[in-house]
Amino acid sequence: MRNVSTRLLLTCAAIGVAGGLVFAINAWIGGTVAALAPLFYGFTIGVYFLPGVVAQYVIRRGGVALLTAAVAGLVTAPLQPIGFWATLIAIAIGAFQELPFLVTRYRRWNTWLFIVGGIVAGVVCAAGMYRTLAKDALDASSGTILMTGYFVAPVVFTAIAVLLGAALVRTGVARGLRAERARVTPAA
Repeated sequence: MRNVSTRLLLTCAAIGVAGGLVFAINAWIGGTVAALAPLFYGFTIGVYFLPGVVAQYVIRRGGVALLTAAVAGLVTAPLQPIGFWATLIAIAIGAFQELPFLVTRYRRWNTWLFIVGGIVAGVVCAAGMYRTLAKDALDASSGTILMTGYFVAPVVFTAIAVLLGAALVRTGVARGLRAERARVTPAA
């Protein structure tokens, strides 16, 4: 990240703190869902994709998803049952969100790249949960419900984050934050 200004860091921090507070609320809701209806827990994990995508959409610079997710993870760590693991999970998700843009060398910021990142994350989450939980312990219909939640949530919440980011850009908060080449984005 070149030319990192205080404004950029504070923007990432503000988005990260808001995301961390949402993570903390979601941890208790998700924990309740996991205890009462564990097959539907996957539908709650998409919240962890919000801050990184919002930061990327608003700022459009490399590394901002990782930085924002790290801040969100640090904010939420003392507020939820899994503690510091929340920070590591958030950082992993932030790093994952950087990948589609890293492949383009941070030159393209089309909306479809955000969605592709959400789809790939959904496939990875669903496959990981199937391998960890569903493969031996669940029947086919229960495994399908579990994997659908883990696949759909990252995609849906990535789309919501893009909409939130677009709303923030319309307010003018992104002026002066974006890299020169990211200021004009071709149509999706």
